[in-house]
Amino acid sequence: MTAELPDFVALKMRYDDESFPTGARAELRRAAEPDDVALTPALYRLFPGERPNDRHLRVAFLLPYAKHAANAKSLGAQLAEAKVAEARVLQVARAHEPLDVVQLRRLLMQVDAAVDWSEFGRMVWRWKETDKRKLVEDFYITRFSPVTGAK
Repeated sequence: MTAELPDFVALKMRYDDESFPTGARAELRRAAEPDDVALTPALYRLFPGERPNDRHLRVAFLLPYAKHAANAKSLGAQLAEAKVAEARVLQVARAHEPLDVVQLRRLLMQVDAAVDWSEFGRMVWRWKETDKRKLVEDFYITRFSPVTGAK
């Protein structure tokens, strides 16, 4: 296990690069849950020379479903702006692995999210209760912000 975090932006660029095989992209998109990624060559292409663990699986599982945009709003804010139902966001926060990550991927697909992978990747890499809470807080702060006029 490496002590340093991966460069998530470079990882997304590697995935999006034309030299990354189309079949490998398809393998990641077809995975039904993070553990399904473990036995795909795509995982080892993304993390060359590393022995993947659960954190690698989560990142690879979500990589195809979120574009990169530097300084993008938080995912919670994007979900609020896209008028995603509160129940769906809370479902992610309350679920346990691997269902929480599967539900998160469904939300990414629904809103066609563009995230700042340097921040989002770090959140997915850790993916603890505090990260889930931040997702919910960002959602509600944006949704009920006086600026947007929501009540």
